[in-house]
Amino acid sequence: MLEHRGMVNGRTKPLRVAVFNASERYHGYATGVGKHAVNMVGELARRKDVDLTFWVPKDYWALDQSAPSMAPLAHVQSCRLPISRRAYAAATLSLNWPSLDAYSGEVDWIYSPREVLVSARHANTAVTIHDVYHFEPGRKKRFDPRTLMRFAMWSRIVSRASVVLTVSEFSKSRICEVFGADRARVQVLGNGIEQHFFDISRMDPDVASPLSGVKYFIAVGGISRKKGGHNLLRFAEQLAIQASEIRLVVIGPVEQEFRSDASAARNVMLIDGGIDDLSMGRWIRGAIALVSLSNYEGFGIPGLEAMAAGVPVVANRGGGALPEIIGEAGLMIDADSATDLAEAVELRRDANLRDTLIKRGHARAAEYRWDRFCDRLATLLSAYAARPYS
Repeated sequence: MLEHRGMVNGRTKPLRVAVFNASERYHGYATGVGKHAVNMVGELARRKDVDLTFWVPKDYWALDQSAPSMAPLAHVQSCRLPISRRAYAAATLSLNWPSLDAYSGEVDWIYSPREVLVSARHANTAVTIHDVYHFEPGRKKRFDPRTLMRFAMWSRIVSRASVVLTVSEFSKSRICEVFGADRARVQVLGNGIEQHFFDISRMDPDVASPLSGVKYFIAVGGISRKKGGHNLLRFAEQLAIQASEIRLVVIGPVEQEFRSDASAARNVMLIDGGIDDLSMGRWIRGAIALVSLSNYEGFGIPGLEAMAAGVPVVANRGGGALPEIIGEAGLMIDADSATDLAEAVELRRDANLRDTLIKRGHARAAEYRWDRFCDRLATLLSAYAARPYS
């Protein structure tokens, strides 16, 4: 349970927050969970009412100190811990020891923007779980040794954390169902959209497009079971029937079971990741529409990025959090329905529907800004402390 500590504005000293294991500090490219880590931590670091420090395991210290000045979060101060990441993970999983706050100065909170088990002696702990896809009933690999070990670790995250953070009501419901979490201890933040996706909406799509003279739909996230690989390939087949001159551009990795069919599809263009956000914005802006046919999403950032960029979105209504996040601002379809897939392809010629979706989408995306969700996090951390929990 959580108990109230008072109003945010009532604090006379900055909130002391230690960030543990946000490895995106070192990298220039991030998607999904990485974007959440970079932006939430970056926004926290900019607040005058928060004193934020990275706590870095000793085996990451050299990498931390060599991070280029332009790397995300390079401006945030860091503190070296006298233990390696792997040794700490093993010890805290089995022993709930050592306490991270025993190594450094006192802090109010130890915060992780991703699924990392932490232990603390006095500090409160806040850990983010983005989705529980790997532990859902029906998953073939649910009971393999690696997944079982992860399940044990995440179970301890849920039971030990002062507060569990997540990004959608869908993910909250699944965390509570799969791990038996107390709903009062699971708090929904969200994900935001970077400004340049809004900025690029003012650019002519033909000028923005990296494929001059080529019309295309786009899917971001690759081709996998989770991302609705079979749905995307069926969409490509329908696209070939109705508009053979139009391509489906897929950005992201392709799982082994889909590689043969994806490579054989003559209208599918595969880009296996490695695209920075500015380039991603151009790819999205140049598309007829973004298709998000995932079978399972804890959130679905690319859909909102497309909406911000002035591009309509086609989304699977059976895709986890997609109906919650995209809603009526997108064209929601049943990805198992050939009729619905055909309707999605026809979006290329329905100017009125496109204009309606673009307007709705842009307004929807404007609700999802990183500073808003950081305000929500700062309010939560400032206003609450954890009671002893067992």
